[in-house]
Amino acid sequence: MELTRPDADLVLLHPGHVPFDPRPAGLLDARWLERVDGGGAVTYSQWSGAVEAADGAVAYRRYRSGAEVGADREVGCVVLVSVRLDRPGVAEEWVDLVFAALAAEERPHPGGISAHFHVSLDGLRVLNYAEWTSAEAHEEAMAAGGGSVGRSAAWQRVHSFTGLTGSDVRRYRVRR
Repeated sequence: MELTRPDADLVLLHPGHVPFDPRPAGLLDARWLERVDGGGAVTYSQWSGAVEAADGAVAYRRYRSGAEVGADREVGCVVLVSVRLDRPGVAEEWVDLVFAALAAEERPHPGGISAHFHVSLDGLRVLNYAEWTSAEAHEEAMAAGGGSVGRSAAWQRVHSFTGLTGSDVRRYRVRR
């Protein structure tokens, strides 16, 4: 799956495994992700044009992506970070703070491969689709950063951002 494909107007994150059979018009690609801890699955799908977010799916548009040097490494874990905000219009500012914090890291954890940030259509959520070499590498980075993947002072601004109401971090294996 090419996560930065320019023809993907929308991304849907669906709870559970969605088989898309028959294949709906506008579906470009789909990836089924299974929780590392056995807690369920989600389907991440890319779409061209408008699509209805039904059955608990949330629609997003990709805002910004970044990759570490050597991003061609094998992905062993996908980390989905879901962030909730109290008002629309600030999601992009929060994502930009995350990129500033990542850039401020003297030595980023070597297990990080890429990060793809999406903003929900209502502007109240951010989804980070982050690729890591392994779940263990992500766990190490979070432990070393005290709940962040880095230790720079810039992470304090990310976590204390006005309007941030909550976040959730979950690790997945790619199943398709």
